[in-house]
Amino acid sequence: MHPFRRCQAFPPSRARHRGSALGALVLAAALAGCAPGGASTPSPGPSGPPSPPVAADIVFRATVVQALPPIEQFEWLPLAVVTADGRLLTPGPMVARYPGPLVAPIEERTITPAGVELLLGALREAGLLTGQSDFTGGTLRPGQAAGRLEVVADGRRYEIIGDPSRVVRCGDEPARCIPAPGTPEAFAHFWLRLADLPGWLASELGPARPYAPTAYAILVGPPPEEGGLVQAPARWPIEPTLAEFGRPLSGDPTRRCGLVTGTAATTLRPVLEAANELTPWVEAADPATRFGLTVRPLLPGDADPCLALVGP
Repeated sequence: MHPFRRCQAFPPSRARHRGSALGALVLAAALAGCAPGGASTPSPGPSGPPSPPVAADIVFRATVVQALPPIEQFEWLPLAVVTADGRLLTPGPMVARYPGPLVAPIEERTITPAGVELLLGALREAGLLTGQSDFTGGTLRPGQAAGRLEVVADGRRYEIIGDPSRVVRCGDEPARCIPAPGTPEAFAHFWLRLADLPGWLASELGPARPYAPTAYAILVGPPPEEGGLVQAPARWPIEPTLAEFGRPLSGDPTRRCGLVTGTAATTLRPVLEAANELTPWVEAADPATRFGLTVRPLLPGDADPCLALVGP
């Protein structure tokens, strides 16, 4: 049994843009610095759209779940994805400028089988692959964000949820900072290590390069408010037109959501990457009508985020 100092955990941020809630949740875990000492009223795990089964093309996937409207989670990206064909995908660095890029950058690295085994071995050592699925400790506050791990290991599929804020910090006594396996604190310790996967697995990773998404989920709506920053419009290069793209959102027919895949995604990619979050979009046949886009690059294992927005 490892003693823990009592302290107040910092609640995770509800920042929503480009998966920033993921980084904020890791930061919140680090800032919390120890396991919460007082018991709180137990609450059920975060709700929201039902999660799909673990995809066959991934070995590992870490995401955040929180009881927020699907529209607010539209741009959230996984913290890390390891694919079955040996790639590690993580959010790339964001340049500190405004307006920022329209599409969140993703970095891709090759990962060796030994690197995958290091990752899975750390999960086993933390006692997270025993078949237990809930490592929240029953103390999640209503609305609090949690971490979800989807894993394929030892011929089994696992979906694990836990509380990343229950981190142990022990000052000058590092030996006491290793939590007991199979505890919420062990989950939080593992989650914290995900913040530096490239450093942790460096010898088993190839060089970083930009990831080229093969699909995008796109919200189409009114043009963004430029706030005095005049932006040159970008032309939508594929069919259907923006006015006909996707399906209207339930309760908000002024906005539409749909997927772009295949050759259309290849055609659209350089145009999206050249745009920023304030770029207005126009059609070649109707340059006077402007639209705004919100874009989420889809990674392996991602479900279609439009499904929760457009209804049956």
